[in-house]
Amino acid sequence: MSSKIIFIIFLILAAGVLLYVVRSGIVSEGLQALATPFHTSGGSFFQPSPQGGNANSGFVESSTDQTQISQTPTSTPGGPWMGVATSSITSSDIPQGFTVGQLSPFFHAVRLNGASYGSFGSYGQIALSANNLPASATVDITNWQIKTRISGEYIPQAINLYDPSGLTSASDIILKNGDTAYLYSSTGPFNLRLNECIGYIGQQNHFNPPLPTNCPQLDRSQIQYFSGACQNYINSLGGCALPNLNKAPIPYNDYSCMNYLANISYKGCFDAHAHDVNFLSNQVLVWTGSNVVDQYHDIVELLDRQGLVVDVYSY
Repeated sequence: MSSKIIFIIFLILAAGVLLYVVRSGIVSEGLQALATPFHTSGGSFFQPSPQGGNANSGFVESSTDQTQISQTPTSTPGGPWMGVATSSITSSDIPQGFTVGQLSPFFHAVRLNGASYGSFGSYGQIALSANNLPASATVDITNWQIKTRISGEYIPQAINLYDPSGLTSASDIILKNGDTAYLYSSTGPFNLRLNECIGYIGQQNHFNPPLPTNCPQLDRSQIQYFSGACQNYINSLGGCALPNLNKAPIPYNDYSCMNYLANISYKGCFDAHAHDVNFLSNQVLVWTGSNVVDQYHDIVELLDRQGLVVDVYSY
């Protein structure tokens, strides 16, 4: 057999072997093995998501040992604050009789300041405040529970900004740092956040305890050209007092004075001061109509919407 024929047969056999190797996948498997040098017998290297962790679990997986690091929940832009990780709480912080698993993400962000049954003929009171929130953070306490040894109640809604029309709907109570909510066992026409002018509302509605009467002082420069009798009457009015136009000791034809007196009201005050930096107060008043604490001694628990402990107060 000539050498030329032998060479042709060799080429045909080599081509057949090469075709077999390619189709069998041996080459692709070898290339893939070279491309994954971090493969180990214990598992594969975990690549974090673009958000820094597993968005569903709330944990970050770091390597083949599957170590889990608790993330601190944060608020989304424009969304509510979600609290803090309870993993940062030390054993000395945990109230007696509870475990860390029973603590709320809002633990000690809102604190119970005190609770009292009240005296005969008076009202009971529970006070809670937000003093440990991050800057610019707020927390919604509506439907949180006040739980005592014998009873309990849920925190209702309140009017945040009372409109002069009187048609304002109640909304969830949102607290920011420095805000305090007072829950009274007495009754009131509606729950509300105080503001600079709210004392005028108390003149026409019965609240127990009464609303504060520290409305902004009237501007004397606006009345200095009124008649003496008009000025005397205006100066005689107490804080947030509404004038009695029918009994005001001024001439009936003193129209400028009468027009001014007609504007001494919640609406007049609201129109003049609603844009003040500190128009809204840091106090929210709530009338529950029930006394849930013991007259002498009690343990009061503040629970979030999931029934987890925010704070405990005893007396």
